[in-house]
Amino acid sequence: MGGRLTTKLCITSVVVFLGLSSGLKAQQVEDLIIQFPFEDIILKVDTLYYSYSGDLIDIDGEPHLPFQYSRDEQVIEVRLKPINNNYFTGRKILLQSNPDYDLMDSITWINDAHFKFRLRFKSISKTDFLHMTFKIGEGNLEQTVRVNLFPYHRTRATIYPSDEDLYLAEEKRFEIITNNLSNLILDGEWKQQGNLEYRLLERDGLGYVSVIPERTGSQKLEINFDTRKPNLDAEGRPIYNLGKQTFNLQVKASRLEFLRLDKREIVKEADSREGIEIQLDNSRFLEMSKTYRLEDREERGGPLVAELYTVRRLSNDKVMCIIRPYLYHRTTDGYLYIKDGDEPRFITNVTIAPETKINKISILREGKEWTTDNSIRPGETIEVKLEGESLDLARFYFEDLDDISADTLTRSDNTANFKLKVPTDLNKRTLEIFNYSKKSGATLTVREFHRPRPLDFVRINYGDGPKVVNTLNQAILHDHTIGDIVLSFDYGKIDRGDLLYGKQQLEVEIRITGPNNELVEMQKIDFLEVCPDETSPRHAFYRGSTCTLQDIRLNNFLSRKTHSLDDWSRIEMTIRHKKENYGGEGYSQRVVIVLQKLVTFDIDVSFPAGLIIKKIGEDGFPPLGGISLAMLAQFTFYDRERIQKEKPYKIGAGFLAQNAFNFNTEADRDLGIVIIGSLYPIKRQRKLSFPLFLGMGYFLNDDKFFFLIGPGIRVNF
Repeated sequence: MGGRLTTKLCITSVVVFLGLSSGLKAQQVEDLIIQFPFEDIILKVDTLYYSYSGDLIDIDGEPHLPFQYSRDEQVIEVRLKPINNNYFTGRKILLQSNPDYDLMDSITWINDAHFKFRLRFKSISKTDFLHMTFKIGEGNLEQTVRVNLFPYHRTRATIYPSDEDLYLAEEKRFEIITNNLSNLILDGEWKQQGNLEYRLLERDGLGYVSVIPERTGSQKLEINFDTRKPNLDAEGRPIYNLGKQTFNLQVKASRLEFLRLDKREIVKEADSREGIEIQLDNSRFLEMSKTYRLEDREERGGPLVAELYTVRRLSNDKVMCIIRPYLYHRTTDGYLYIKDGDEPRFITNVTIAPETKINKISILREGKEWTTDNSIRPGETIEVKLEGESLDLARFYFEDLDDISADTLTRSDNTANFKLKVPTDLNKRTLEIFNYSKKSGATLTVREFHRPRPLDFVRINYGDGPKVVNTLNQAILHDHTIGDIVLSFDYGKIDRGDLLYGKQQLEVEIRITGPNNELVEMQKIDFLEVCPDETSPRHAFYRGSTCTLQDIRLNNFLSRKTHSLDDWSRIEMTIRHKKENYGGEGYSQRVVIVLQKLVTFDIDVSFPAGLIIKKIGEDGFPPLGGISLAMLAQFTFYDRERIQKEKPYKIGAGFLAQNAFNFNTEADRDLGIVIIGSLYPIKRQRKLSFPLFLGMGYFLNDDKFFFLIGPGIRVNF
């Protein structure tokens, strides 16, 4: 297989997090634990294949799937082979969105064997911690699987110094010839190496090695290019540098005497008329108390870049001068000629740059896009991009923030990137951005987290003790009178450690219906603001008059109190975040409470017909009776697990008028006191039904006890 790596590593199962309701038993939990769902994961990159089962490597103790890329916007094909073909039956698989790549086509099941899709990366070389995160299943059985990716590149880079002469103290640039410029770390920092100063930088999409020689003659330059993404050696170990390269440079002296300034860069302030005090190398030909012109060309009539006024000679063989810059200049543009009138006397070089200015601040959060909102939140890690002028001359410091920037972050004249960790215990609302020890004029605003937390901090008590609302996914059958329904809040559960959510803004809708589903009452609690308690590191910033500090009793909002509701009434409550305050996001939970009755008592009138009545003390069985009349006080029993579902039997006592509707003069009529059990058809809501009776009683006229069995006609009013 192309690209196979020989790495010894045990492939362990991926930990799976399942949201399980608190009502599950231990055995049920064990049944729901799911192992790593894929038998293999295969990446096709150009013509090479890489597999999770064969090419996995260990990076910082975690398994990573490596692959070699050839360009920053690489397209790869991903194949997911499940542990068995039935594993994903009834389960959805979703790739979470990621700002580092785009999903080119949907995840498709191919040939009853594997899933397939394609990804296009945006900038692999400059992206850290690449991964794919899959969500499998839904609800309480949702499984999250993260697959770490480890891209590598066989980067090459070198320079080809030409035969052009280098001159003492003159900055010279050599273009870097490379197959992946974005993978090289070009930090723009000056480094000293023997008699040379050099730096690696990027300008206008090209890379350069910039060199300033300090002595004439043959000088040796050694460069070791470092990379953002490594190459892998034969044993699969990452290598982040390209090895030492040595170059011999020939340096010549200038025709004019070179005088060095003690400053490498000078900032031209916008409205400043005052000069800048500097020290210049001494020369016996340099006159004191004299103004010299600095021009960028040797010929006459060049533009005036700056004026140089010599003040006095110093004891350290330097000359104190005042320089007044008028135009911008970079050392790479060539020498600056120190002229007396139009005649060049000396040469020097210095960068004259505009004053550092921040024009734009952008912030990137993991999984999000860049935003120009300069608000930050306690506890988060962000990437900050500054855009402006002369940013490479600045040394930025972010007040009270931890700078964890890596060398791979981009910094240039016009952009500077930083990775920052925001402490959770910030006590300021506005943080300054300093350039050295001076305020830059740009600030970051501290805002509290305002994101919806799952409703596990809301509890409801309807008489059986407080219960977490987001675990109540089925209708609650309650067989006692509800004195009140109380909503309470676990304030300490909202913010936990560095995981902050901030104030939770909720609303509650209440709908009460009667036994026949008729509307009894509707109410809405428009606004509840639940604030984290003192265990939150941001508690002091949450306090306010709008925070809900007391439990919510529903009877305070209802005109029809819960304790006065009829049997089989339904109380429906929808507790949700005010989504308009969260950008359309938020959680919602519907809680249904049904006032259940296990036994009810009522008066029934029925018309038993064809009863077999056996009187005690008489021989034989009488013929079937005619239509009788029964008026009974009956107990009705209900299914404990189902709403308003009657059981098919009743027990009652009352009166039986034997043959009440039999008008035959020879009919045996009598009035009896009876205890009867009856079996009814299981279908409800029938006005006319035909139950089966079984019971015993006492005839008042005959003064005899009897047993009876037989059908009847029941009219339900």
